Amino acid sequence: ERTAGRHTMSMGSSMGHREEAPAAVHAAQRRSSIVGAAGAGCGAEVASVRASVRVQSRGSGWGSALVLSAALVGLGAVAGEGAPALRGLKPVPSDSIGRTGVAAAQHQLQFEPGSSSGHQGEMRLRSMETDLEARMVALENKVTKAKNAADESWILMSSTLVLMMTISGLALFYGGLVRVQNVLATVMQSFAIACLITVLWIAVGYSLCFTEGSVVYGSYQRFWLTGLTLETRHPLNPLVSEPVYCLYELTFAIITPALIPGAFADRMRFGPMLIFIALWHLLVYCPVAHATWMTDGFLHKARVLDFAGGNVVHITAGFSGLVSSIVIGKRTGYGAEQFSAHNMLISVLGASLLWVGWCGFNGGSAGSPSPRASMAVLNTNVSAATASLSWMFTEWALRKRPSVLGIISGAIAGLVTITPGAGYVDTTGAFIFGLLAGPVCYFAAQLKHWFGFDDALDAFGIHAPAGVLGGVLTGFFATETVTGEGSGIRGIFYGDDGMQLVRQLYGIGVSIAWSSVVTLILLKGVDATMGLRVAVEDELIGLDMAVHGTTMAPSWWDSEAAKMLDTSHKSRMSGRGSMELMSSRDGTEDRRASSAV
Repeated sequence: ERTAGRHTMSMGSSMGHREEAPAAVHAAQRRSSIVGAAGAGCGAEVASVRASVRVQSRGSGWGSALVLSAALVGLGAVAGEGAPALRGLKPVPSDSIGRTGVAAAQHQLQFEPGSSSGHQGEMRLRSMETDLEARMVALENKVTKAKNAADESWILMSSTLVLMMTISGLALFYGGLVRVQNVLATVMQSFAIACLITVLWIAVGYSLCFTEGSVVYGSYQRFWLTGLTLETRHPLNPLVSEPVYCLYELTFAIITPALIPGAFADRMRFGPMLIFIALWHLLVYCPVAHATWMTDGFLHKARVLDFAGGNVVHITAGFSGLVSSIVIGKRTGYGAEQFSAHNMLISVLGASLLWVGWCGFNGGSAGSPSPRASMAVLNTNVSAATASLSWMFTEWALRKRPSVLGIISGAIAGLVTITPGAGYVDTTGAFIFGLLAGPVCYFAAQLKHWFGFDDALDAFGIHAPAGVLGGVLTGFFATETVTGEGSGIRGIFYGDDGMQLVRQLYGIGVSIAWSSVVTLILLKGVDATMGLRVAVEDELIGLDMAVHGTTMAPSWWDSEAAKMLDTSHKSRMSGRGSMELMSSRDGTEDRRASSAV
């Protein structure tokens, strides 16, 4: 079109070449259609028309006026009424061009070049140009607002999906896997953590994670969200308002610590659990998130790739879960009794919600409804489906039957594995991610049996190895066809010299070390001051009744549990049971407070 514009300009300044007028008219009509397309949201075409019109305006006579009139007519069709100077003006019909040529076009403009009304025509031309400029600006603003609204809607929807992952998906997934006397306590943990982290996030968490400060922490600039308004934009995603960005990142901060209780299910006191989670958010999640995602973070500067939280979410939560299961100890009767899931259907529903929510988890991390977001969502589904099958066939081959728990665990493994590379790899990479995730996480989940720790719901067995595997595979499969030509983000299989893999291993190692050490210190501190573990009788009764005073167990269990709980409380009040003697994992005796709360 720019070529046609230059041709028309030369035609307007050289009146001798009148045989080229029909081509000019056709070019003008094409520009008119472009402006019409811009009204539907094509901002690039608006800019093209603006450039063409500026070129045309440098000419003189009917050639320039014709182009401007056609563009204005098209603009008027999409942006409102026509300009006052063009009311009643109609586009030049193609048949009139064939019949009368230039004369028909001149008649539409109602003045002849070189006539006594030539000066008035030039004035009208300038007025038309000014009006067109104003309308172009107005249309561009509308297009920009529409695009901003689309970006905002995408992140809002993604935030909703990720929040659903915790208070619905994870709660149901974990709730169905525990014994019936601990269902409500498990669901309560997920719900309470969502509430606790939300308050911490607006108070200090968001500022510590996502403001510029040091290489580990942000500053105090956004404490209690000070300075955050509807007009502010965050530098990591200037396409949306900062409140929406804050909300989206909050949902990640919520689900990360909510994964950890899966490792110590059925046996940790509720109050100390909340204290531990609050401290863990501030001392583990915030620094790792800042270091990985903020531009001044040391892992970000090292060019460690973590698209949606392989290191920040899954490795930190997984290894913290491992440390928690070891420090708190095994469930009473673990190894001697069979701890079966009380309702696998609930867990299937929870896993399904997690899968759907993960589309917002990974897709929203692209920042806008872009082709890269589409690729991230596609990769998420490919990896989850492939890992489900690879786990199922692995279990089928070794245990001679495929289990429901196995196929949903495989889905979670695939979702975790693709998380660090969802926006860096293509679908072939996503397939390999899922293909390896199933068997790797299947065998990792058996480690608790081989080494004797009680990772109750496989918080470590799935999230930690899958997060590590995903980070490593990103160093092999990242490709510029997804990250953008010239981005320099590619893996070994796409031309990298191996340095990206080294960076990935560095980020994984830092995340493992930091989360494990800090979690150990926090648990030891909370245990020394408040005690971590419930009493044996409370654990046998079930945390639903002992902690929250209600249960989903059958009526006969409810009655027996109430009697046991009443006897236990009377024993404590008399002083005979105020302290419970229990054996720790190393065989030494450890005196722990018996209060379940």
